[in-house]
Amino acid sequence: MSTTAPSPLLSDSLRGLGLDAGTLFFALNYEFTKIEPKGIFKRFKKNQSAMDIDLACVLYDDNCVISDIVWFKQLRDKAESVKHQGDSLNGKDRGEQAMYLAPLDQEQIRLELEKIPAHITHIGLIANSYHGHSFSRVKKGEIHLSDDEGNRCFEVNLKQLPRDCTTLWVAHLRRSVDDWHLTLQNLPLTAEGLADAAQEVAHELARALPIPQGI
Repeated sequence: MSTTAPSPLLSDSLRGLGLDAGTLFFALNYEFTKIEPKGIFKRFKKNQSAMDIDLACVLYDDNCVISDIVWFKQLRDKAESVKHQGDSLNGKDRGEQAMYLAPLDQEQIRLELEKIPAHITHIGLIANSYHGHSFSRVKKGEIHLSDDEGNRCFEVNLKQLPRDCTTLWVAHLRRSVDDWHLTLQNLPLTAEGLADAAQEVAHELARALPIPQGI
């Protein structure tokens, strides 16, 4: 990971952002995008691959240790407070037409904040391009966070991400006394998959912890 992280574009409590702090939806919406195979294999490979973007929600405790991860391999956490609504393999497989312009996200994770176990202090929201294609190669697409009334607090345009970005720490939720504090990270990661990305975010969260007094 780069040691010079960009300044967050957004950082505030959920209530300060005008969101209902009960239920959030971390969601992805992108247009079906074929990827031309490169090199000598192009002449032999008839089936073109397509962009496959996945989302993950990672739950961390006070020490930034991973407690649970919700992604395409595990569709809900142990407490059933975070639920993956189902994996889309190419942005098109939920219907015959590309769904980017439809009022339905191809991939969505539902967070019921009031049900999240008390020992969970941090939540990492992560996106990954499964086949390693850069996010910016997608025709059109966005990642967003909203409440159950449809209020959005941010949208990340995939076309505007760095050309070599294939894994992204999208945002960080931190538990406060009576609310959750959201920071939009928008930070490319070096990890090639979601499991490694979850560990990379854990490391970054731990680095930001205050140093205990008396040490």
